[in-house]
Amino acid sequence: MSGPKLLIDTNILIGLEDHKKIVSTFSTLHKKCQQHGVQIFIHEASKKDIERDKDAERRKIILSKIDKFLLLNGIDIPPVHELEATYGAIKSPNDLVDVTLLHSLHDVDAVDFLITQDRGLHKRAQRVGISGRVFRIEDAIVWLRDTYDRIKVSLPYIESKQCHQINKKDDIFTSLREDYEGFDTWFHDSCVKNHRDCWTIIFNDEIAGIAIRKDESFDDLKKDVPSSESHFTGAPKKILKICTFKVKDRYRGEKLGEQLIKQVLWWAHKNTYDFVYLTVFPKHKYLIDMLLQYGFETIGRTKGELYLGKTFMPDLLKTSKSTDPLSYHRQYYPAFLRGEEVSKFLIPIKSPYYEVLFPENVSKRQKSFFDDSPDIQINKVPGNTIRKVYLCQSGIKSIQKGDILLFFHLKDENSFHSQSLVTVGITDGFDITCSHEEILKLTAKRSVYSQEQLIGFTKKDTKEVKVINFLLAGHINPAILYDRLLEIGIKGPYQSIRSISHEHFQILEKELILDVKTT
Repeated sequence: MSGPKLLIDTNILIGLEDHKKIVSTFSTLHKKCQQHGVQIFIHEASKKDIERDKDAERRKIILSKIDKFLLLNGIDIPPVHELEATYGAIKSPNDLVDVTLLHSLHDVDAVDFLITQDRGLHKRAQRVGISGRVFRIEDAIVWLRDTYDRIKVSLPYIESKQCHQINKKDDIFTSLREDYEGFDTWFHDSCVKNHRDCWTIIFNDEIAGIAIRKDESFDDLKKDVPSSESHFTGAPKKILKICTFKVKDRYRGEKLGEQLIKQVLWWAHKNTYDFVYLTVFPKHKYLIDMLLQYGFETIGRTKGELYLGKTFMPDLLKTSKSTDPLSYHRQYYPAFLRGEEVSKFLIPIKSPYYEVLFPENVSKRQKSFFDDSPDIQINKVPGNTIRKVYLCQSGIKSIQKGDILLFFHLKDENSFHSQSLVTVGITDGFDITCSHEEILKLTAKRSVYSQEQLIGFTKKDTKEVKVINFLLAGHINPAILYDRLLEIGIKGPYQSIRSISHEHFQILEKELILDVKTT
């Protein structure tokens, strides 16, 4: 069985081979691919793109070194109008190169993944539903580590603090000082002296991310951005401002930004805020794209910064309300549609898999001595992402985007959640395959499974594997016990995925109290 094939676009190639200082992340990517037998390809269109480089010295150096990469050539390229119908407008030679790479990935399937830092390429990939196979460099490095390296990576956790408890010399503030003149004065006078609340993500025994928050009024927002008022249908009563949102550059790809934004949104939703916003410089494209995925939109711009805001109330902003269930969930996350048009499924899950997918909601009967520490129980919660994937070999044939997934924790005498309905997710993808290679493609950006585990799903028999991508909506607290489900009429035993009628769900949802595990 051959290893995965990675296609890198021109800007990644230049990053690897430029005669100037080589960026460490590019070098790490290349070394890890060599270490694990992952093949790196460049497309002949990318080579021609390099040949158009007006910097003669750089062009000569790069062209002399690309022989170490495999060349993907001879692929038939459809007419431009056919490519545009799938991938969007092609207005320049660079656009044509971008679409050619996507065509080779998606239509031809000549490679498994594409690596690019190009925001436009990522948007085109999202347009055709293949964003899970298009990596940024940092994502690719983490994927290689998680798939191939036999090392234990520490679990990040989110800790609730106040700003006076943060070391102001921590290097997480370095780039903030570069972006904001007078940052140290603001941090001391506004945050430290006022004991302003914040969340930190601790990873590898250091602060890897931070979000500082404060309550604001609508008048405060209008004072900063007068044009913002035009975006609202009325005045939000309760506003949360995220004054600072930062993840250290060296931890890009670890999904810590997603974990931090989940903390913000779950906490704001739980505490009945109408609106949450933050400011961000346009150069932080990765952060902006992530925020847009979860319902943030631009409400103004001042001093070179974008003001991005999100509401939990469908009628508060003038933006048109999403009608399909998945888009609605993203726009008003973590809220979701529950009507008859949405199917509901009960997903039985074994304890080991539950603990990996939902570490923040693990509830063991046998605790260690340190678990009794109030500091750990109250102030620290294991980090967790929103986007997840679940693999099984159930007989289910179809689950639609936006359908509700109700995770039922199977019997485990060491868990307080044993035989209980504990977690809710919203489907955003469903695939069926018998191929290990295909599973690798379908799960790459979300998988918590190792290479050996993925192979294990397909090597024992030819039974189809169901790949369910979903968004974590929340945890049920208190969990709904098996006996109560039987009383409602949802007959057991629960050994495989099964649908739940809307009538049964209407009874169930009255007891479906979602608890967001925040600090």
